[in-house]
Amino acid sequence: MTDLSLSSIFSDLLSGEGATTLLVAALSISILVGLMLAASAGYFRIILNIAAFARPDARVRAIGNPMVDPVKVAAVREAHNLHDLFDRFRSVGHPLPTAGEMNSEIAEQAIRSYYYGKVMSLSENVPDGVCHFFAIYGEMLVSREAAWIIMGKARDVSPADLEMQASPAGPLTPEVIRKAVHAGGPEDALSRLRQTSFGTVLTTAYHEAAGDPAQFSVIVQAKLLENLSLAARSVDISLSPPFTEIAGRMVDTANIRALSRALSFGTGREEAGRHLIFDGGFELTGDRFEHARRAGSLPDLIQALAGTQYESYLSRNPEAVRDENIPVLEAALDQCMLDAVRGLSNQYHLESGPLLRYLVALGYEVQNMQAIAGGVAASLSPDEIERELVLEETEE
Repeated sequence: MTDLSLSSIFSDLLSGEGATTLLVAALSISILVGLMLAASAGYFRIILNIAAFARPDARVRAIGNPMVDPVKVAAVREAHNLHDLFDRFRSVGHPLPTAGEMNSEIAEQAIRSYYYGKVMSLSENVPDGVCHFFAIYGEMLVSREAAWIIMGKARDVSPADLEMQASPAGPLTPEVIRKAVHAGGPEDALSRLRQTSFGTVLTTAYHEAAGDPAQFSVIVQAKLLENLSLAARSVDISLSPPFTEIAGRMVDTANIRALSRALSFGTGREEAGRHLIFDGGFELTGDRFEHARRAGSLPDLIQALAGTQYESYLSRNPEAVRDENIPVLEAALDQCMLDAVRGLSNQYHLESGPLLRYLVALGYEVQNMQAIAGGVAASLSPDEIERELVLEETEE
């Protein structure tokens, strides 16, 4: 048997003999080193990812999402008027600007502008490997704002009112808003937005909707979610799982909303299909998606969702399913999403989990803040306001 001990190898090296043995040994060492480098490269990437996310994760953990916290929200919704409400927003960690005159419209716009600013700031302070996803998320919000301007032009809202109520953010600058609101109509406004990053999406959606404002809004939302799904899939594979799940759940939720509304309103299957997003889902895919599409009633739809996280939330409200109470069912979907992103935050707590939780929960915070502002302006009781809110469930 050939002796491959170190002493024999060095002896052969000095004597010039045993070339074959030396070659085998060299190859073995090369393979071993290669395997060690390959194994360590994966750990090295993980370490780099953890280091890259450490500061932004710590920042959003420190900020938190107080307006989905039941305890903090309970104190905020006791506000006596809108000025008091904004003081309470600031006291829990949302430094909205102080306004002199205050009504529900001014409050709603102030909250919306604040939201856009927070998302834009976040997208500029995340690791390079995921910043594209956050940028596309921010652009989705801006595109919705621009779509609102187009719908306003279609409904003959005055340019002054549109300009006063629109919230600039990112590429939707005050100058771009001014040009759009002073257009001769929706198509002229679209032409003035054509050079923006969202111009093509809005123009395509408007033509597909044949100018119908309600259809236009739904189609825009679907196209924006498709773009977000593509952005999630473009994230580096070592970081992509939580991004594809969140984007996929947003697609699933949009499809379930569209299907439930269609069934409640008696919309035909072909018409309902125009509002669906066929790719990018997370749990509602393949045969399950096809079964959901063919559901003939809300109970059938819930049954088609069996085995998904959505079904467990929707089935908690059998009366809402029976009575086709869409707002209650949509609130259940919101609760499902909020809980899902909290779970992802725990699962990916050293990487993107906290950032994604903060981003998604911030959207629900804004929804809650606007609902509370509307309730306070309308002199609703705190209990009446609470029914409109999406809050994190208290952990036992």
